[in-house]
Amino acid sequence: METYFAFFLGRESSFYGEKATKEFSKVENFIGIRGCSYWIFKGDSVKINFMKKIMIAAAKADVEEYKDYIKAFEDLGTEPFLSLSEEDAKEADALVLPGSRQDMNPKLWGEEDQCSNDINDALDSAQLALMDFAIEKELPVLGICRGMQFINVYFGGSLIQDLPCAEAHKRKEPECYHSVTHVQGTLMPALFGECSFVNTRHHQGVGRIGNDLQVVSFWNDGEDTVVEAIEVTGSNGKILGVQWHPEKMYLYGDKESREDGMKLLKVWLGKEEAL
Repeated sequence: METYFAFFLGRESSFYGEKATKEFSKVENFIGIRGCSYWIFKGDSVKINFMKKIMIAAAKADVEEYKDYIKAFEDLGTEPFLSLSEEDAKEADALVLPGSRQDMNPKLWGEEDQCSNDINDALDSAQLALMDFAIEKELPVLGICRGMQFINVYFGGSLIQDLPCAEAHKRKEPECYHSVTHVQGTLMPALFGECSFVNTRHHQGVGRIGNDLQVVSFWNDGEDTVVEAIEVTGSNGKILGVQWHPEKMYLYGDKESREDGMKLLKVWLGKEEAL
């Protein structure tokens, strides 16, 4: 008879132990768990079971707005779901902070509103609570567009409320692509080399960098510089924010863009390792 057990790497906690028991108890001949991060052993073979349930921090009713996120993560073999509930977060393996047409309230970094679009204080509050939960439970976090800006503000940073070079970054049709430079010694060059092309759609940008964060990608046109990706220092992309939309690149881009979008999402999910 073949037997299975799960071996968890890294942090140990009853929270993850309970989740693992629920997940692996479905496996025939499952006998137990050890430690913390989804490795299944079957005889002499080893298989990674990457993050499965992906919580997208948005209202459940906004399926149409976030359909690209849902489709991209489903295509990659995960079970994405929309929610702003802390109770639902208990079932998540990871948290995605998505883009939105609604800007954050500048009061969160100590400024008066100058030109923000459709501020939603309830969304800010819900996502702040979810981020607290994710940090406490050590969940991986991916911030996309507004989500990257949110991560920066959460860690004590600020935003530029309207970029002086915003026209180069916010065109919607056709979708605007531009080059970004990736900082050596971070995750990004291992994925994309020194530079790559990304899609962009934003009028705000990262200002003061938050505590414990580092810039991993940026745009520069010779006059202005815009932060394009950040991560928690030393996290190797576990808590990562990108100003572009990898889900749209993966679904709608040309061959190279699709590959780059997929690569970023798969590495963050733990389905692939950076070289």
